[in-house]
Amino acid sequence: MVSDLSFIGRNIRFLRRSRNWTLEDLSSRIGIHKVALGRIERGINLPSAMVIYHLSSAFNVKVDTLFSHDSLHQAPVETGDNSDTCFISLDPDRSPLSNSLLGACQEIMAAFHALEDICRVPKHATVPLSIPFDPSYAGMEELAARIRAYLCTGDAVVFDYFELFENAGLRAIIFPFPRGAATTESVSFYEPAFHNAFFFLNSRNNAEKQIFSITRELGSILVSNQINRQKKALFPQSKDDDGRPINPVRAAGRFAATFLMPELAVRDTVSQLGVSKDAWSWDLLMRIKHRFGVSAQAFLYRLHELDLISDPARNTLDTQIKQFYNTNGPIEPDASRRCLTPNGRFFDLLLTAETIEDAQHEVKNIQKMVVKYRLLKI
Repeated sequence: MVSDLSFIGRNIRFLRRSRNWTLEDLSSRIGIHKVALGRIERGINLPSAMVIYHLSSAFNVKVDTLFSHDSLHQAPVETGDNSDTCFISLDPDRSPLSNSLLGACQEIMAAFHALEDICRVPKHATVPLSIPFDPSYAGMEELAARIRAYLCTGDAVVFDYFELFENAGLRAIIFPFPRGAATTESVSFYEPAFHNAFFFLNSRNNAEKQIFSITRELGSILVSNQINRQKKALFPQSKDDDGRPINPVRAAGRFAATFLMPELAVRDTVSQLGVSKDAWSWDLLMRIKHRFGVSAQAFLYRLHELDLISDPARNTLDTQIKQFYNTNGPIEPDASRRCLTPNGRFFDLLLTAETIEDAQHEVKNIQKMVVKYRLLKI
């Protein structure tokens, strides 16, 4: 009985697509015809030992990577090859990704690449992900303003950040993270070959946390690329307003806060309502924070940062918010009013691919993956 070894072809296809190579590109690198390579990728033929050797050399991976039985091979993470897909983490104390979450992300990325190939759409983002900036909080605020300018939003309040990011070619994926990673909020992967990224968000979290997470991940990629470009620490002596050293993790958080709550937008909102520093109440805070799609805690911090709330009012509300979280767990006070569109671009591509006759075998495999990982769809 011959075992099903089609996973070898899937691994080869994933590695090829992750480098933005066509069949012609790879076939010329390993010295075989593109038709023969296509048959290997589709699982019709098996590669010879010599082809395996050349594939390993071309991809700059171990031969074992090509023979991972679950097709969720160990992706090229943080290697020296600038065409690799890189997992982004700025926190040196952060636990490594669980195998279950990493495997899910790899399989979903492979499916996304497959859909982009089938539908023949660009893989590049239209917003730059490598931008020089001053390594300070002021620099992060300026960076957030520049990204908003690239996205043509200015200081406007955005209702659906998923659609905003996807319209710029970025890939946002929302699904329930595996049990072993249930407390992880988000992860991101940067693809230098396409100047693009994948953002994976845990659907177990509320909309406010998802919005903050995807924006913080974008900040992490921008900071990470600056670190890689300069080959040195970014914030060696910088400190925040409270005297705490600024590190890359805090910098990414600052980017997210100022991106979601631009100073001008917050000040204009408060001014238009005529809210004095001492007049903030629980109901007023809840009502206004919904406009920005952020948590009550994040909005309260931003008000304090911009000196739009007095210390007594801030302390009272901060105590109330913490009491709410302690009593109710990780849910947002006053529920959520955001109706986000999860996985919009992924399912749009899948619907298009379903109309392409010669892609049906691959489409069926992607549909099985959708069920396997319970990708959300609206």
